[in-house]
Amino acid sequence: MVITTQYGFEDITNLTTILDWEAINTKYWRSETDLDLKRRKEAEFLVRADIPIEAVLGYIVYNESAKEKLKSFGIQEKKIIIKSDCYF
Repeated sequence: MVITTQYGFEDITNLTTILDWEAINTKYWRSETDLDLKRRKEAEFLVRADIPIEAVLGYIVYNESAKEKLKSFGIQEKKIIIKSDCYF
């Protein structure tokens, strides 16, 4: 989108101020008073080859099926949490 900003590696130290934490933590995806909420809430944080897999502390999945899929990839079960109230 035209109003979306892309950041680079040099911006990583500003991550806590760059992300819209209020939008991220809002339970609902739509707001009649904030028509841009969905775009900000679903903004992605993509990392390519910068973080080793060992640095990932854990995974949140929607259901048992998703958990089993991660386990089939070799992810340790103790690192996988099911939270069906999260949106993925």
